[in-house]
Amino acid sequence: MKQVKVAVRKKGSRDSRELSEADVEMKQTLERLAKKGLNPMQICQKLNEHNVHHPGGGDWTYDRVVEECERLKV
Repeated sequence: MKQVKVAVRKKGSRDSRELSEADVEMKQTLERLAKKGLNPMQICQKLNEHNVHHPGGGDWTYDRVVEECERLKV
């Protein structure tokens, strides 16, 4: 038997929130890398290789890439 999931919300309510300009740029960068067929570990290596800084500071790690992808819904 298949299960059906239903999302109920009030008419006119928005589930999406506005992203800041930095978040939009990061989302576009992650989407471009994901479209190339790269896995999160390869994305992490590319971001570090091209000196793209993590919003929280420091270098990119596998966990940070996965966390950002989930947060930005990539």
